[in-house]
Amino acid sequence: MRAERPDRRGARRMAAASRALRMRLAALAALVGLVVIVALLGIARLKFDDELVRFFESDVPAHRDYAALGRAFEGDSNDIIALIEGRDVAEPEVARAVSDFVLDAQFAPGVRAVISPLALRLDDGPLFPFPPPDAAAMAARLEAARKANPMLSRMLSADRTAMLVILPIEEPRSGAQGRRDAVLAELGKLAARAEAAAGLRVRLSGYPVLRDEVARALMRDTIFLNSLGLAVGLVVAALTLRSLRLALLTLPGPLVALLFSVGLHGLLGITINSITVTLPVLIVVLATSDSIHVSFERGRQGGRDPARATMRAIRRVAVACILAAATTAMAFAALITSHSAIIAEMGRMGAALTLASVFIVLLTQFVVLTAAGQTDWGARLFERLGAREPAALGLLALPRLALRRPRLVTAASLAVLGAASWAYSQAGPSYSLLESLRSTSPVRAVFDTVEEKIAPVSQIHVIVNTTDPAIVGRVADDVARATGSPFVQSLASVPGGAETIRSSWPEALAHRLLSEDGTKALVSVPFRYVNGDQTLALAETIRAALADDPALEPGLIGAVTGLPVMSARVAGVILDEINRSLLIALAGVALLILVWLRSPRMALISLVPNMLPVALIGAWLMLSRAGIEFANALALTVAFGIAVDDTLHVLNRLALSGAVARVSRGAILRAYAEVSPALVSTTAVLFLGMAGSFLAENKSVAEFGGVAMSVLVLALLADLLVLPAVLAAFAPGSAEKRRKG
Repeated sequence: MRAERPDRRGARRMAAASRALRMRLAALAALVGLVVIVALLGIARLKFDDELVRFFESDVPAHRDYAALGRAFEGDSNDIIALIEGRDVAEPEVARAVSDFVLDAQFAPGVRAVISPLALRLDDGPLFPFPPPDAAAMAARLEAARKANPMLSRMLSADRTAMLVILPIEEPRSGAQGRRDAVLAELGKLAARAEAAAGLRVRLSGYPVLRDEVARALMRDTIFLNSLGLAVGLVVAALTLRSLRLALLTLPGPLVALLFSVGLHGLLGITINSITVTLPVLIVVLATSDSIHVSFERGRQGGRDPARATMRAIRRVAVACILAAATTAMAFAALITSHSAIIAEMGRMGAALTLASVFIVLLTQFVVLTAAGQTDWGARLFERLGAREPAALGLLALPRLALRRPRLVTAASLAVLGAASWAYSQAGPSYSLLESLRSTSPVRAVFDTVEEKIAPVSQIHVIVNTTDPAIVGRVADDVARATGSPFVQSLASVPGGAETIRSSWPEALAHRLLSEDGTKALVSVPFRYVNGDQTLALAETIRAALADDPALEPGLIGAVTGLPVMSARVAGVILDEINRSLLIALAGVALLILVWLRSPRMALISLVPNMLPVALIGAWLMLSRAGIEFANALALTVAFGIAVDDTLHVLNRLALSGAVARVSRGAILRAYAEVSPALVSTTAVLFLGMAGSFLAENKSVAEFGGVAMSVLVLALLADLLVLPAVLAAFAPGSAEKRRKG
């Protein structure tokens, strides 16, 4: 039997290897496709909500007091406020239009009751008789009613051109979004009818409207921000890789990671809220950053065998990419200990998604780049990329500058870090229920108009553990004196007291003054809401006034609470937790680098350029008196985890060249020459990808983006200027130490 020729055996081996490669690629592509299918199934189930009250759900005493209030009494969190303004309500035509609106709203599906001036009565009958009298008679009637009943002033302006109608609605926990939408749509139709009938302007507000607006804005922001993030990544990749085709090859990994991050929310039944809305955007920009690093390294492999070249490229950057994802995951994981259910949920999802996304990107880009490398056009693109020296926009001058005077740069950096850290520690918490709303928000505009023209809307409540009208009246008087408000509500002002309320009032109204079991009373005072600090000061004034009243026995007075009070108290606790989470993330990053490089000195060195940006932004928050809010506190913690990415890639280059044990200036410059173009381009992706947040409808998203962008830019500058100086001054075997020895 004739021996087979060597060239035929070689051809067969190549054919077999090619078939095996195609099968392997097909299997990996099928795996990527499976991830996409699962993600799309989750996206179909995705929900958006502000989850305002759930945000504060915790075991903090302030929340327990608020939860007890909600169980015993009817709250105002489900009240829709209709602001009717325009013409004098004393005019018969206007009075009829308002009466029709109130009557129709009372029978709208989902509306439990109506609270309006039309329900008030005078000695001779209803405040608004039918048919309406002439304008002069009605004006005199309303003026007399305002003097006799101060509560009318809470619902009707002095010039009678603005009036409030409060509509408590049903909103159970399950399926609330759809029911709320239906109620708001029906009330919107009734409002439009009233406007057409009498030339009025009817605007809806209240917490249900606020939640609806936030939920819709979150949906629009999610689509806009993630689309912009992908587009920015494409543009930056095209500029840095100098090829639109190569840039397009960087997109599949980030796109699959984005679909997975959004879809996982839907699969797990986790809503996108004003806190977690930034998660998919962060995943997109982080995934794009990893994809660009892989593309740069693939270009360095030139025209080798496509699969081997891609695998070698991924192996060389995978450690740094995975470690960068791990540091970001640590920043998120540090939030898991928060008392807030939503913050802890964000921590869990953020940690899981950042770790999952890096493997999704590496897997997807291996398939895409290997397949592209097998084509003639793809092979030519990679050869050209490997032959060109990527541009670093002249920023290589910064490491060179730092290495001229490393000790001076290091000393200055440490001094700035110390001063900024002290200033950051002096920044106090700052919180407002309205901080997610822009000044142009329609809901906020209604709140402001109501409080300017009519009366305050927000309320503080005092629980009284008796229904004795004498004691309840005493509490109401103390609250009125402490706050200076003429609008204090209690059952003491109702003839017949608890018995009348229990027997003749609608349930939705009765339980605002009398508990469901009939054993407790509620004293409420409206106030003009400014922020959390002002609310807590007012609540403390009320508490002190009640504590100083000798006629009130211990145990009679329950908690001084309400949504504004509870949210301000819980916010302070949660903000302190987020600040501690940053310290946990710092320790976690140092430990991770210690385990990786087995060098305590390198672990400490790596913290300097990454703590500096966070400390500087924190100092600015103190000096500008902006304070620590939820948006900027979360941004500082998360951005720190992301900012470490650049440091890890620099250290990875030193590790690949074996220079970690003895760091020289030459090794530092070579590492920066290799990695600087990728650092610049990925920071540009992160920066510009987050820039879209300034256009977000949710104000908190814009503030989160602004702080995160600032940290990322400062982190890049610190890694280019401070890190090389600290490495040269203190790294093992550094040039400075050898010179000194």
